Amino acid sequence: MSRKQLALALVIGFVIATCIGLLMGILASRTISNTTYNHTAYLIGAVYSQHPDLEESLIQGLNHPKTEGSQLGFKIMNKYGYTQRLFFGENLWATITHSLWVWGLLFLLFTVTLCGFSRKKRVRINELTSYLSSINRRQEGVFHRVQEDEFSLLEDEMYKTVVELRQTRETALKERQSLADNLADIAHQLKTPITSVFLMTELLLDSNRDREELLYIEKIHGQMTRLEHLVSRLLTLSRLDAGTLEMRQEPINVFEMLTSASEPLEKVISQKRQTLILQSAPTVFYCGDWYWSVEALINLIKNCSEHTPEGGTILLSYEQNPIFTKIVVEDSGLGFVKEDIPRLFERFYKGRNAHKNSVGIGLAMAKSIFEKQKGTIRAENRPEGGARFIVKMYTR
Repeated sequence: MSRKQLALALVIGFVIATCIGLLMGILASRTISNTTYNHTAYLIGAVYSQHPDLEESLIQGLNHPKTEGSQLGFKIMNKYGYTQRLFFGENLWATITHSLWVWGLLFLLFTVTLCGFSRKKRVRINELTSYLSSINRRQEGVFHRVQEDEFSLLEDEMYKTVVELRQTRETALKERQSLADNLADIAHQLKTPITSVFLMTELLLDSNRDREELLYIEKIHGQMTRLEHLVSRLLTLSRLDAGTLEMRQEPINVFEMLTSASEPLEKVISQKRQTLILQSAPTVFYCGDWYWSVEALINLIKNCSEHTPEGGTILLSYEQNPIFTKIVVEDSGLGFVKEDIPRLFERFYKGRNAHKNSVGIGLAMAKSIFEKQKGTIRAENRPEGGARFIVKMYTR
């Protein structure tokens, strides 16, 4: 409400209060006058009917009241119980009755007016809420302003803010798409020379070379393998960012999925004499993308293997309830550094206990893959020691 509207409301309120006061005074005066007039008329009529010769004396008493006469009248009335309190009670109840009628009508008028204003405000608030809801659903919202009111300024500011946010969002999406496209182009361009060098190192490893040369070639081959893996991950992340990585929705057998995710790492796990335990449970299915879910789980199992000492244990388990399917990947290693846990899934973040060959992409990619399927992932330390990843795939 503007200052002018507030001042106008105060003036109107003062005028209404003054009018109500005057009306109440007039009603009270009218009530008392009627009562007094009726009693006087009845008294004169009663005296005149018995003593007609006193008519002039009665009229003179009305026109020229005297104190002596009043005192004599008070004594006579009090003698028979007609006290001032009796007349006050009769006038009081009459005045109260009329006042209640007036205040009742005013209250009804005020209530109707207040309900009208409240309904108008409620309608305007619902309009603004519906507009914001349509914007949140990425629909085009339109205001239908009939007239200017106290919400008009808020409406204009909301519209400006929504337009600016929409433009900012569109710009950010374009820039994000451009970055993803550039990253994908770079990854594709790198794959060709990497593949060529990778093949050449394999040929050199098969040739007759002395031991020192073969050692260097093996190092080059290992670094090229790592670089090829990194480029592949960057390409996947760029597709996730751009929204071009389509996730299929099909029934997935969780036990079979965990088995498939463990197979590529069996050699690495056996070399470190680690034990991989897959706890069997009743057949559990959830809807998701088999290929990318396996890819994400490989990263989790690989992370556990890298941070578990020789002879350690990696445990895979799962369960299901009406709300979500839970998959747990945990190990018997040293666990996470407490300060690293909030940032474990950030891209290119390397924790204090990170593997020397880690680039900080695997966990970030796993998180993006699960979230793309409307799932969640979190990391924590086991009470008995070791790290634990908890994946929840929610039922749609």
